[in-house]
Amino acid sequence: MSIATDEKGVKSAEFWEPRRALTLDAARRHSSFIRIARQVLLACAALLAGLLVWYFVSAPKTTPMQPSADETVKMVNPIYKGRTSDGLAYRIIADVAVRFLQKPDEVTLSKPVLNFLRTAGVDESKVFAQSGVYNSKDHILDLRKNVNLKTDEGHECQTEHSLVFIKDKRIIGDASITCMGSFGTASGHAYEVNNNYTEFVYKDGMTARLIPKDVGASLRGASSVSNTKSPQMGFDTNKAVDVAAQKAVYTGPKIVLTEKVDIRQEDTHIRAKRIDLYREIESTSDEGKVKYGNINRMVATGAFRYEDKESMVSGHKGVYERDKNIITVTGENGTVRYTQENGNTVSGCKLVYDLTKSRATFDGRCGAKTSGGRVIIRTGQ
Repeated sequence: MSIATDEKGVKSAEFWEPRRALTLDAARRHSSFIRIARQVLLACAALLAGLLVWYFVSAPKTTPMQPSADETVKMVNPIYKGRTSDGLAYRIIADVAVRFLQKPDEVTLSKPVLNFLRTAGVDESKVFAQSGVYNSKDHILDLRKNVNLKTDEGHECQTEHSLVFIKDKRIIGDASITCMGSFGTASGHAYEVNNNYTEFVYKDGMTARLIPKDVGASLRGASSVSNTKSPQMGFDTNKAVDVAAQKAVYTGPKIVLTEKVDIRQEDTHIRAKRIDLYREIESTSDEGKVKYGNINRMVATGAFRYEDKESMVSGHKGVYERDKNIITVTGENGTVRYTQENGNTVSGCKLVYDLTKSRATFDGRCGAKTSGGRVIIRTGQ
């Protein structure tokens, strides 16, 4: 029994020994494969990392995308609102607005209209044009082509350029302008509107035709009859006056003409370096709005010279007072000179002419330096 058992045990050991050897060999081969695979994987990872580093180092630097100059944003019937520096509300409307992405603060406008919104009872002042550019950052409206300005006093102006500083309530223009209103018509080669839109400046040469209110209808084609005899010296208050100067500043009640001032009314001609024209107050509304009428006073200074078909007067200063119907000419050291058509000449320091009586009073007394008396001259006789 024992021998059999031993033989059986030996046979069993011989059966299991080769399989164990095979299993260990397979395990060794598997471990070797895993090791090689791990090394290959590490090598691939290192290679991939190297490729990524090379790509990021050698790749061109990217820059943020810039909008194209041709890229735009189009808006239909836009409305822009704001307030001036003194709190006055304004509104800009247009048919179309185009914004270029490279200039986000500017919009190009088609048929823009600028309104200043007032309190009840006061008309809105308007500025409109064919085209324009609005800078929302600086509050500047640059208008071009068929620009039309309507003022609070009812005056209407046409030009080809207006640069409107909305916050400051100021306008400048480098194009010719023509304005029409109760005073008549005025034109200039350039212009400015300052001081809260109350001061209108015509620059670089201007002309105007000032039309008295009483004859406005006749100058527009209606018939009129007047039995008033024109004065022999001075202005007829019922006829239009033509004005030319290098510069004019209009503020409503006063017009200041400077540099080569030339004023004509038919045969009457006045020249001076400066002439100030003062308008009378015609009416005042319940809201305090003042409406000005005809010129009632004129002050001419600097090389004053008056001429008509019958006489010539020169001096330093000439003052015309419409309510008194008197012209006064003054000059130092006998520089006032009055010459009639027939050649008679009188010199002195002061000449007072009464247009109603057609009488000129000449004062030859010039302080303590000269002596003399008064000379009375009847004109037109």
